[in-house]
Amino acid sequence: MDKVKCPRCLGKKFWKVRRGKLRCKNCRYEFKANKFLLRLNRYQWKKFLKWFLISGRIKVIMEQMKFSKYKVLKCCDFVRRVMLQDIPKVFDGIVEVDETYIGGQWKNKNKAQRKREIKSKKGRGTTKQPILGILCRDGKVWAEIIEGVEAKNLQPIIEKKVKKGSTICSDTWRGYTGIATKGYLHRLVNHGKREYVSKEGNHINGLEGFWGYLKRQLYSRGGIRKEKRKLYLGEYVWRYNNRGLSTEEKINKLLGLLKKFDKFEKCAYNLKRNKFGG
Repeated sequence: MDKVKCPRCLGKKFWKVRRGKLRCKNCRYEFKANKFLLRLNRYQWKKFLKWFLISGRIKVIMEQMKFSKYKVLKCCDFVRRVMLQDIPKVFDGIVEVDETYIGGQWKNKNKAQRKREIKSKKGRGTTKQPILGILCRDGKVWAEIIEGVEAKNLQPIIEKKVKKGSTICSDTWRGYTGIATKGYLHRLVNHGKREYVSKEGNHINGLEGFWGYLKRQLYSRGGIRKEKRKLYLGEYVWRYNNRGLSTEEKINKLLGLLKKFDKFEKCAYNLKRNKFGG
């Protein structure tokens, strides 16, 4: 009983009540001591994470775990929310920045979508969702959905995520013009002239490689709702950043993150509950 904590308030004193449950003396919450997050024990989470990492397909996880579709989707969303928190805070050294667009090809949209949307061109000026990416030459990447691709959208994020004095490699898009005046060494690659590595050896090929990986993974999903894009983006950023780990190492890392994230969620829940007198 010494290691058992209340999942809501992290209290350590309990009463034993019906059906093998414990009742917290502090917040009166009832729970089973052998359960982890979302009513799954540690063994179930390990098995779930294994199939989530290997396959990622809802039907496969349902068959292996014998869970309902609702429960699998809920667990997948929870894991993706945790992955979103495990990102590099600040980049330094030689850093690549670039933007891309996601949203599916026009030929794959159904009639209802074609009526609602306007057919857009490829690249900049499209109506698709823009994403900014930052990659350090050590292989770590970060990506986020953004509102636009002008300097006012791109440069504040770069200043927040990249340490002053770092070398920034980008293409010649106007959104990056002036970044050198903000404490960075700016190196350019002119894609308009089919230049992919400059004479000085500057390039953004590492980030282009990540964009290719991201779009292949999203394409294999067969379409993702707009409200879920951030979660899936966080998942593939995490997978890319941890691609050097074995499946077992990834599972152990995620278990630690799940436990840490759940404690934060419970603390946030209690603060909100106390604030509104719940």
